[in-house]
Amino acid sequence: MNTFLLLLAFFAFCRCYCRGEITQMRNLSSWTSCSSQCWCAHDDKNRVYGRCVVNKLEEPVEFNSSRQLHFLSFADNGIRVIPREIFTNLHNLEFLSLSNNSIEIINEHAFKGLTNLRILDLQNNNLKEWNGDPTGDMPFLEVLKINGNEGWIPNQHILHMPELKEILGVTWSSHCSACDLLKIPGNETMSGDEEMGDYEEFSGNGLSGEGEISEMKCHVTLEEFYYYPKAVNYGVSAQFVRQGFSPQCFCDFSSDCYHRDVVVPYLTKLYDFPRKLFLSQYALGGLIVVLNMSVLIVIMTSRLLRNNISFVLVGSMALSDILIGVHSVMIAKYNIFSDSNVKPRVVMETDTSTCTYMGMVFTIGQVTAVFTSLMLTVERYLVIVYFQRCRGKVKTRTLLTILILVWTGAITFASLPLFGVRKLEYHRWFQCTMPFHTGKHLLQTSNITLSISAIFVLLYLISLGLYILIFCYARRSSMQFGIKREARLARKIAVLVSSNFILFTLPTVLLLVYVYSFSEILDAAESFPSMRSLFIIGGWLPVTCFNLNSLANPFLYPFRHRRFKKEIRSIPRRLRNSVSHSFYPVFATAQHFSLRTSAISHQLRQQFHSFAPRRKGENSLHVDADVRHGRGRTATV
Repeated sequence: MNTFLLLLAFFAFCRCYCRGEITQMRNLSSWTSCSSQCWCAHDDKNRVYGRCVVNKLEEPVEFNSSRQLHFLSFADNGIRVIPREIFTNLHNLEFLSLSNNSIEIINEHAFKGLTNLRILDLQNNNLKEWNGDPTGDMPFLEVLKINGNEGWIPNQHILHMPELKEILGVTWSSHCSACDLLKIPGNETMSGDEEMGDYEEFSGNGLSGEGEISEMKCHVTLEEFYYYPKAVNYGVSAQFVRQGFSPQCFCDFSSDCYHRDVVVPYLTKLYDFPRKLFLSQYALGGLIVVLNMSVLIVIMTSRLLRNNISFVLVGSMALSDILIGVHSVMIAKYNIFSDSNVKPRVVMETDTSTCTYMGMVFTIGQVTAVFTSLMLTVERYLVIVYFQRCRGKVKTRTLLTILILVWTGAITFASLPLFGVRKLEYHRWFQCTMPFHTGKHLLQTSNITLSISAIFVLLYLISLGLYILIFCYARRSSMQFGIKREARLARKIAVLVSSNFILFTLPTVLLLVYVYSFSEILDAAESFPSMRSLFIIGGWLPVTCFNLNSLANPFLYPFRHRRFKKEIRSIPRRLRNSVSHSFYPVFATAQHFSLRTSAISHQLRQQFHSFAPRRKGENSLHVDADVRHGRGRTATV
């Protein structure tokens, strides 16, 4: 029986060797029993290697050669609990293996007395609790192996152990498993407010088995961990870094572990407030659509307004603003801040077709709004200045032709990214506004869109210049009533165009700076609040300014115009007339039927009244005849 147990211990020990628990053993002598359940062997330096086969640890471990015991293995047993002070007499032990058990609890002072222990192997257990502070029990522990203990994370007591250099195989999430934590040399335990410095290449002589300490692939410090570690709660991994340990699974910045544990918490914190701000676009976009749809319906249903050149242009602008409102509602849901799991680079590479169609809607609305504002200004200039000097008027057919060309050109330009022309693309990172890019990279910007945006600003400046000429001419011709009346209308349109100029130029400039200098702006952000303000100013504010412009347009001209307000008040009357005209045959038939029924009823009543007295007279004659006949019979008797 003892021979069988000895062979079992020997084969188990060899298996541990094959797995790398011992990387070098020197000329072990024959195995002999050194305890009731353990066998030992010596190397050429007279160090003792022990292997024990037990089901549970209840009593302190004792050996005949405990002073020379160098390596001790309790691997591949059914141990569940490590009790207190179970290894008190093993002061010279340097390597202890408790791997491949079912250990769940390590009691306080379980390793008391292991003052020279350098490597502790707890791999492939079910560790849940490690009570107490093991620093005093194992003051020289350098390597802790905990692969295969999912759900257990080293606590602060373990991370503060002064000589601990490696914690191998830590699993703290489904994305970060079997990660090695290596102590950065010369960097002892740090507080959360301390900053990491530069460190030299680490090469130490320690034990991994009996070899050297694992090679450090990268130095992950708080500065390299990600931006602004003080402002973001990065969780467990940040605690490791603060204690001076470098997670080697973070060396690959494209790994899922780094992304989930570092990038996502940062972006979640960064996007939180802008995402809440974008929720306001639901209400803003809804109001824009309702108000401008009302303006468009009133103009289309009024013959008087349909024949007015200015209101035809106002109707075109209302249609443009409706498109801006639709984009506002869509961007409230599909903005970049709604998904904190995606980095800017990934967004640029994986934009969906949704952004393309959203960008088309926005671009069509903005391009047509710019040209419609210019046409409103030119129309006022022609009416007040040019046609006062030479007789003439703007023809409706000519205006409609120009509007059709403007809308056709806007749709064509907005559709270029859809067909891949000039590699133009809409990107969600820039709120699907204009086709600013020609590729998947942030720096692949389009000079075409930049030039077109500059032309739009120039067109607004031309409009403002024309209004200055209009007002100067109106002041010189103030005695003419017609010019004064047209000038008042021009002032209202001037307010509209000026508002469009401000609320178009400001967000356009912000967008251009945000798009074409994005990398430089990121580098200039010195704090987390400044970084968040950058995304608000460059992402949320331009879209909001465009939407406020579309929201204000109905109030700046149509709702202030006397004729438009009169048409609004006449809507109930026109609805009644329309309903009456639509249902006139029904009403006429019903009225004819009612009159016919009344006539028949009246005729019947007259016949009934004329028939009743005649019947009454006939009845009285019959009664008199009967009386006379009775009297005659009485006389005869």
